[in-house]
Amino acid sequence: MTETAWEPKLLQGGSDFAGMINFLVDPRGAANRLPRKFFWIAPLVVVSIVFLVCGLYNLPLAQQAMMNQPPPPNMPVEQFQKGMQIGLLIQKISIYLAPVLFVVFTGIAALVLFGSASATAVQAKFLQLFNLMAGLSLIGALQIIATSVIIHLKGEPSSLTDLQPALGLDIFAPADMNKVAVAVLGFFNVFQVWQIVMAIAIVAIFYRIGKLKATVVVAPLFLLGLLFKIIGAYFSKTA
Repeated sequence: MTETAWEPKLLQGGSDFAGMINFLVDPRGAANRLPRKFFWIAPLVVVSIVFLVCGLYNLPLAQQAMMNQPPPPNMPVEQFQKGMQIGLLIQKISIYLAPVLFVVFTGIAALVLFGSASATAVQAKFLQLFNLMAGLSLIGALQIIATSVIIHLKGEPSSLTDLQPALGLDIFAPADMNKVAVAVLGFFNVFQVWQIVMAIAIVAIFYRIGKLKATVVVAPLFLLGLLFKIIGAYFSKTA
């Protein structure tokens, strides 16, 4: 009797894991997952494992890159090395906090979408948007895997820049190109474009709205990501 009672829940959990593939290739199938109360747990498990494994796998390269990074002008070597050690410690902590970070950043992304949906009169619920961003995070996990493979194939990094290989239009950028411009080109890599296209398609299907309106709903989230990328590049440039 107990096994029978638990069977539907077990089947639903297995279905959620199997249904994650829809967020990569099938917008209509992905849209069917948005109302499910606990769908986000399946992406949480998978993405956290990817982040943990790749993070630990890449940690020696990150440490080597920090050791090879020259200190900025007018900064004492001891102070620079201490800053690098703190940065490495933060990176280690973030690796083990992957599940917590997943929930936090997915929740923030869902809140941004909830705000833009409300502003455009789209009747969306927070859980639906949370599930949407959780499912789309699988594309981000693929980007982490691709990045890990590339940086290990390249060998020992000479600087922190080597840990961020070009995956988008920045691959064609000349070496002396402005870092902010390179950041804009790099933002539109294959994984980011893939995520944007899937987000628009899923929102349009689930809420039964046109693709243009769906684009308006999801645009603030990705524009915010682009803005943070530009700010990071600017301060890196002026550092």
